[in-house]
Amino acid sequence: MRQRQFVRGMKQILFVLLVGLTIAAKPLLAQTTQTLSITGPEIWTPGTSITLSVTDTYSGFGGGSWGLSYWFEVTSAFAPFVTVTGLTYFTFTNGNNIGTFPFSFNSTAGADPGFMTTTTANGQSGDLGGTSDPLVLIPNGTYHVTDITFAIAADAPTGTWTFRTTTANPRGSIQVTSDFNEAPFPQASFVIGPVPEPSTLALLGSAAVGVGVAIRRRKV
Repeated sequence: MRQRQFVRGMKQILFVLLVGLTIAAKPLLAQTTQTLSITGPEIWTPGTSITLSVTDTYSGFGGGSWGLSYWFEVTSAFAPFVTVTGLTYFTFTNGNNIGTFPFSFNSTAGADPGFMTTTTANGQSGDLGGTSDPLVLIPNGTYHVTDITFAIAADAPTGTWTFRTTTANPRGSIQVTSDFNEAPFPQASFVIGPVPEPSTLALLGSAAVGVGVAIRRRKV
């Protein structure tokens, strides 16, 4: 009788320990890292287009990720002069966007103060993310996911402008984990500036000539 009670007691202790270890392990297993990075030309010309590339890096996702959702926002002063005119998908090739081009930056949904985010030509939100096709988990790693083409109006004001990803509801940019949870991205940003004015280019050219002359004199 005492032996049975002892065995039952040990089983209860082991059960409690296992539950405690499971609870303690969950936060560790749930730790993930996910980032988006944006690359492209840093100088723009009114009346032309630029293409920005987006890279997705994530780790700690168990079997990997099913896909992602994200949006771009631009400063309100620049918003009327820029549109999204094309998307090319990589890795997660089944795009979430079900809208039509162009995407206009005319919405405050999920936008930070002083910024505007997108509405497609047929009234959709313009989610720039996607899923794999066929639907499979993509392992942890770094992947080129999207090329986004922007058209800049010919009458766009001269200035330095910022593109960045959204973080606020209802357009929080997220990576989809292997258990279908949402891991929010930290905000990614990219700054473009205007083509230098002719006078600036002339000054740069003069400086380059001066440097060349000085180098030649040293050689002589």
